[in-house]
Amino acid sequence: MNNQIQKQIVWSKGKKQAEMAKQTSWSSSKDYSGLSGLEVMAFDFSEFVACTAITSQGRSNNKYFQIPVDKIEEFCHALMDAKKLMETKNGN
Repeated sequence: MNNQIQKQIVWSKGKKQAEMAKQTSWSSSKDYSGLSGLEVMAFDFSEFVACTAITSQGRSNNKYFQIPVDKIEEFCHALMDAKKLMETKNGN
């Protein structure tokens, strides 16, 4: 039996103007859309974690990226460093 983890981090829900204003963006050379959140999913047999975009229309299966297991801590530390920088700048 395979074990998995699947969690959603959502910062904007629905299509009302107030919620749409909370969206960030997802872009590539061929695509742009509002980003309402991310879904993180991993299986115990895999070598990477998948992060899938959530838009105002729900989970978007064609917008995702993968992080190798051995780079997860580095990725998290980079996010925390960015958070600290922004909190310091914004006086939080």
